[in-house]
Amino acid sequence: MATVRLNQAVKNFGPVEVLKGIDLDIDDGEFVVFVGPSGCGKSTLLRSIAGLEALSAGSIEIDGRRVDKVPPSDRGIAMVFQSYALYPHMSVRENMGFALKLAGRSKADVAEAVATAAKTLDIEHLLDRRPKELSGGQRQRVAIGRAIVREPKVFLFDEPLSNLDAALRVRMRYEFASLHAALGTTMIYVTHDQVEAMTLADRIVVLNGGVIEQVGTPDQLYSAPDTLFVAGFIGAPTMNLLPAVVAGPSTVRLAGGQVIETAIDTGVLPTGAAVTLGIRPENLRVVGSDNALTGAVRMIESLGSAHHVHLAVEGLADPLVASLTERPADDTLTVSLPREALLMFDADSRAIRKGKA
Repeated sequence: MATVRLNQAVKNFGPVEVLKGIDLDIDDGEFVVFVGPSGCGKSTLLRSIAGLEALSAGSIEIDGRRVDKVPPSDRGIAMVFQSYALYPHMSVRENMGFALKLAGRSKADVAEAVATAAKTLDIEHLLDRRPKELSGGQRQRVAIGRAIVREPKVFLFDEPLSNLDAALRVRMRYEFASLHAALGTTMIYVTHDQVEAMTLADRIVVLNGGVIEQVGTPDQLYSAPDTLFVAGFIGAPTMNLLPAVVAGPSTVRLAGGQVIETAIDTGVLPTGAAVTLGIRPENLRVVGSDNALTGAVRMIESLGSAHHVHLAVEGLADPLVASLTERPADDTLTVSLPREALLMFDADSRAIRKGKA
């Protein structure tokens, strides 16, 4: 196991700066997930840690040793890619033991390492099969097993589940969580899927445009996003974000003229200052008269246990989405915005933390 530290990591591809001075500390044994939209730099950051991309500036340390000038094979890492990259002419046993064989390990050592990894991943019965005889999930387990036998200090995963169907992705998320619990090894995982990030990570690193927007636990990012980007990116359905202006102490006025009371001290901003109000769809209520908004029902996404109701509210450019346990029967719906559930962001997209109401 090992710590990983990045200090002002910069990566340029010609004139394009993909990583813009990344500072990050990953603790020994942590499961950290890099998440963000396409082009945010998450895969480039992972590949830089692996040594597949050379940093333009800055440094990388693994287990206290600087490695940004060290070849990938000497960094103590193992990487699992989106494509399984298995040798089709080799059996599962041969695929898993190939790196150890190249390293000159004895046949007995290779056999023991492969057997141990296969038992951990529950693929002992597959060891004599070829990759073409395996399902997608089984191939992914073999690719992980090939990494495990090397006993790395750090596991790196680059969108390993993106080629699998939805049901298998759910199953494999459980497998990854179980694997981390069993091995206790530091793991860094890249995905564009926020559900994977929220369910797997000890901490999530949200990247946007080559910079870190926020680092925190899934609960921290969901409940207390630092920026408007994180608020809108984390969560499904996405957070409702309502343009507003400061109307007075702990009150704002929406574009449609509705005045909303908050539990946030707006005294840090002048009256008339532009802000954005945020509230999760599941926090909207159909009971209560405080902060009430009425809208026309434009669409209902019924998912069995929840109904995502899209409301057209006067003055709002985007629909207001409410996640309800019961499907509304009428064409219009009034919902309330509980003061304690509201978030607020200033004109620079930074969170305004709660003050006294």
